[in-house]
Amino acid sequence: MAALYYNNRFTCGGSLITDRYILTAAHCVIRQDPARFRIQLLVHNRNQPNTNSVERSVKAIKTFFFNSISNNNDIGLLEMTFPVTISDDRLIPICLPQADDTVYEGKNAIVTGWGRTAVGSLSDTLEQLEVPILSNKNCRRTGYWAFRITNKMLCAGFVEGGRDSCQGDSGGPLQVFNNETRRYEIVGIVSWGRACAQKNFPGVYTRVSRFLRWIKNNTKDSCICN
Repeated sequence: MAALYYNNRFTCGGSLITDRYILTAAHCVIRQDPARFRIQLLVHNRNQPNTNSVERSVKAIKTFFFNSISNNNDIGLLEMTFPVTISDDRLIPICLPQADDTVYEGKNAIVTGWGRTAVGSLSDTLEQLEVPILSNKNCRRTGYWAFRITNKMLCAGFVEGGRDSCQGDSGGPLQVFNNETRRYEIVGIVSWGRACAQKNFPGVYTRVSRFLRWIKNNTKDSCICN
């Protein structure tokens, strides 16, 4: 889990996917100056970096034809200026999802971030929430206009409302644990929704499986967990 800061102000979450790249939402980084970003890893309280935390600046930003009106293709990569040291007991990249992501439908996933909580302000400490993944067919039957949910998106959450990701969680991972590999896979990126935790409006995430080729083509200078 990565915390992204722009001009020294916390903005979004992100996920370490290689020793050089952070995966996040395009709306967090589009048209921004890479030099003004900094990334912090291994932090729990985003306002109190500890001796174990790792900080990097950003060399380049890459996005994929992001449409700010429809929120389609809400995916971005941050290339760090220097790689981080990968360690199985300390800093581990999250794995990419399976190409056939229908295997995740109906499963519970975990979304993490420092976003807004029930009291309305950003959380200082990293929070997590377990949410069920919906099929797009079922998501289009909720309160959203059906055409708003494209095949580049994935819905997760409770139709009855009450629990959800929120503002400030953007760019963070929606992850599922693979019992065979014993690793977490990033199936979604926190993207958009109607307010937070509203009835009939589950959270909408970028469907990472639709961008596997783009991710791999843009991270060729590093090793990635498939």
